[in-house]
Amino acid sequence: MKKIVLSTFVLFAFSASIILFQISCKKEARADTSATTTTVVQQNKIIYVKPGTAPGGEVWTANYDGTNAQKININLPTGLGFMAFVKISPDHKTLFLSLGAISTGIINGIYSCNIDGSNLVLVTSGNSTIADAY
Repeated sequence: MKKIVLSTFVLFAFSASIILFQISCKKEARADTSATTTTVVQQNKIIYVKPGTAPGGEVWTANYDGTNAQKININLPTGLGFMAFVKISPDHKTLFLSLGAISTGIINGIYSCNIDGSNLVLVTSGNSTIADAY
């Protein structure tokens, strides 16, 4: 009889420890609600340079079907224009651009700016031709 009571007590303690362990390991998954309006607006967009519209071109965004085209106003340094590429970061908050001398076609460097065109910053400098950038 003692063995049965002792076995029952051991099984009860073991079951209680498993239940407490499962409760303590409970995880919650919550959606990230910190997305900004800029991030949501810029998803599913293409980004491109319209050549010939201004010295060095202009950067534009549009929907995949070409609707809702909007110009991004970027204040370029004097004498520089858009060269080989304009790319958007995975988080859709930053643009990366290659800028170079309009007259020679030599790339001056890679720049970054906010998606609205503000805060233009030189990321890396170096001279190369457009053919070298690919």
